[in-house]
Amino acid sequence: MPSPIKQIAATLLYIVPSIGLAYGAILFFDFDPKLAALTGIIAAMLGAEAHAAISRTVERKATRKELQELTSLAAGLSRDLDDAADKIDELEERFERETNERMERIFSEIRVVESLVKRLAGTRDFTVPAPEIEIEASAPVEKSNAPEEVSSSDVPPPKPEKRLEDMDDDELLDTIRHSLETNRVDLYLQPVVSLPQRKTVYYEGLSRLRTDKGELIMPRDYMRVAEPAGMMPTVDNILLFRCIQVVRKLAQRNSKAGVFCNISAFSLLDEEFFPQFVDYMQHNTDLAQHLIFEFSQATVNGAGHVEQASLEALAALGFRFSMDQVTDLRFDAGSLHDRNFRFIKVSAATMLEGTYSAGDIHAADLKELLKRNGIQLIVDKVEHEREVVDVLDYDVELGQGFLFGEPRPVRESVLKDEPAGKAPEIPLAAD
Repeated sequence: MPSPIKQIAATLLYIVPSIGLAYGAILFFDFDPKLAALTGIIAAMLGAEAHAAISRTVERKATRKELQELTSLAAGLSRDLDDAADKIDELEERFERETNERMERIFSEIRVVESLVKRLAGTRDFTVPAPEIEIEASAPVEKSNAPEEVSSSDVPPPKPEKRLEDMDDDELLDTIRHSLETNRVDLYLQPVVSLPQRKTVYYEGLSRLRTDKGELIMPRDYMRVAEPAGMMPTVDNILLFRCIQVVRKLAQRNSKAGVFCNISAFSLLDEEFFPQFVDYMQHNTDLAQHLIFEFSQATVNGAGHVEQASLEALAALGFRFSMDQVTDLRFDAGSLHDRNFRFIKVSAATMLEGTYSAGDIHAADLKELLKRNGIQLIVDKVEHEREVVDVLDYDVELGQGFLFGEPRPVRESVLKDEPAGKAPEIPLAAD
């Protein structure tokens, strides 16, 4: 709005000329004073109208400019709001997608665990029934109306806990089952090192059962009693699944962790477990860079249609394979590569002391043959320095064995849901 000074100045601009016009009409044209005054008034009114028109034009332009600025500002705000709304929608979709994936992974895990635990409970039918005890008839005892008293001698004393070496097969079987049901499954890791630097590049995961008292149940112990009882497929599957669960947590803490995990023929042939296991791995394909599934040479050579289909299902998800317990060097490296085998483990004894017949691959040529087919050779069961010197003559680049490190349990802190640490290696329990 114009200031008062500007309004007075504008008024004088058309009033002063009007007075001059009236005075000039009287002085130069002999107008009647009244007529001259009327002429001046008309001129002042015309000037005022012209001033008003000009002012309205100026205000109209200013208003139009302000409207344009407001419109531009509103358009900018609208774009910002649209961008913000798009980002909110994107975040909501991402959160929902990640939540659904996480929940699906959890549900698939729960389904596998429930299935295995139910099957484990079903194996109780294999336990030996307690013998029937015949009770001889005796004279009837006259009942007393007095309340019964129970002496301390009527309550059987608790059975002392036995050590593993003192248990019979039935007791050991129950102990194994209880360890599995209570999730007393520990993961041990043994390093696979580069040669000659001896720097850890991979680990092999080894599962161990643990009793309530903390005693370890080694595979040689539980396999002896679990297999005759028909429990071995379930035991093998639970151990494999627990190994996968632990490796998933390790991978979250160490992006470079690579772990060999054994799968037996029991798992590959299990028509109930393996499809569930594949479904679980479909929701954990990020583990393909951390997990190398390992099979014995006997399992690979004896693979039928079912086992081969199981291998193909895992290979389709991007998982790599390793063949260990190699005793026969007559194998088709190209065929193994086509089946997604990327590692082969041969013991130091087989490499250095094995006897070779016609058709065998000599140790000196084995490494190069595998390399040409995209397979890495790992010499395992290395226990003496002399063996390291000898295998280096064959240009072996990877080794495993007690000489480089014994299997050690993963620390409990690693398995908890804690933020990833800065340590480059997977933390292991102290010796």
